[in-house]
Amino acid sequence: MIKRILIALDPDEDTPVATRYAIRLARRFDASLTGLAMVDTSNIETVIGVGGYGTEIYGRQIWTEMTAESRKVAEKLLQSFQRSVQKEGVRYREIKKQGASYDLIIEEMKYHDMLVLGRDSHFFYNQPEKDTGTLAKVVKGGVAPTLVVTEEYRDVEQIMIAFDGSAPAARTLKSFVHLLPYGKDLDIELVAVTEGSSEHHKNSSETLLKQAEYYLKEHHFSYITRTLLEKGNPGQRILDQQLKKNPDLLLLGAHSVSAIRRAAFGSTTHFMITHTQGPLFLSP
Repeated sequence: MIKRILIALDPDEDTPVATRYAIRLARRFDASLTGLAMVDTSNIETVIGVGGYGTEIYGRQIWTEMTAESRKVAEKLLQSFQRSVQKEGVRYREIKKQGASYDLIIEEMKYHDMLVLGRDSHFFYNQPEKDTGTLAKVVKGGVAPTLVVTEEYRDVEQIMIAFDGSAPAARTLKSFVHLLPYGKDLDIELVAVTEGSSEHHKNSSETLLKQAEYYLKEHHFSYITRTLLEKGNPGQRILDQQLKKNPDLLLLGAHSVSAIRRAAFGSTTHFMITHTQGPLFLSP
């Protein structure tokens, strides 16, 4: 059951969409929302750098100015959040914190059932075009399921579950089933990318999908189909299927592999985060 939902606020266009998703969930479960605005001083310190005494004095001045500017942005984000939730009559609270954005989000996730945030969130309010890598770090180190949204809101009725039998995929599936964010009256498509073209590989993938289907049916999900996707780049295969079927939500295992450049995702997750045409549900 969902009783507390955390929204990581950011100036990007997908934050109002994230707020809308969170409000719908809050109304469904009579849950409370927490709007978290962050003054990311870790990024400010990175921009300033390290130098001599004169540089240090100048750096402190810049740090003060950038921090003050970020606080103003944070206040505006909280005001916008407040207007949105008050209009819908949802219980809420506001938090403004200073520090590294990913640390602040992960800490708050400990006391919430779900995190909702935008796919393009950067959390560096002074330089919104700067990629902070916060999303990757949050999914890798977080302790609650995460709903990653794009710029378009959708009522969730049809979902796609990418399932490869891995531990991350299983955790995502189980988190979704246990939280029941959108109930059980859903059209579900289970998809898997085969590792080869032989009958053995196809049968192995089919077996995984059947296991996932049995699990869903035991939890009283009824409208389930299975789809095997041909061998290839898993991310591209899943994206192609997403574009073809246009589900309202895609469930994906968050593979915490740091070898991918600038991301703490596995390659498939990183690809889908970058290219997805709809919201993603991920679990650490």
